[in-house]
Amino acid sequence: MEIQNTTGPLLDPYAAGLEKSGETRGRARPESVGSDAARGDTVSVSQDALLLTEARRTAQNTPDVRADKVESLRIQVADGTYKPDSRLIAASLIREEPGLFQI
Repeated sequence: MEIQNTTGPLLDPYAAGLEKSGETRGRARPESVGSDAARGDTVSVSQDALLLTEARRTAQNTPDVRADKVESLRIQVADGTYKPDSRLIAASLIREEPGLFQI
C-alpha cells in the first residue's frame, strides 16, 4: 500500500525523530477518550521501522575510516610484509562489479 500526501509537505518519518513509542517528539497523546476526530492523529511505528531507524543512526555515527585497520596496513606496507591475495581481489571484483568485464 502506498500513501501519498497531496495537501502538504512530505514527511520523512526517519528525519522526523520519532520516539520509540511511535509518537513525534513534543506532542503528547490526548488523555480524553472520545471520537477519533477529538483525539487527533496518532502514529504507530512497526518494530522493523524502529530497527531500521536505529541501524541508520548507528551507520551515520560510525566513522568512515577504521583508523586501527589503516595503521596496521600502513605498517605492513612499510615493512614489506603486506601480501594481498590477488585471487581474492579478482573474485571480489568479479562479484561486485560484473559490468567491468562486459564488452
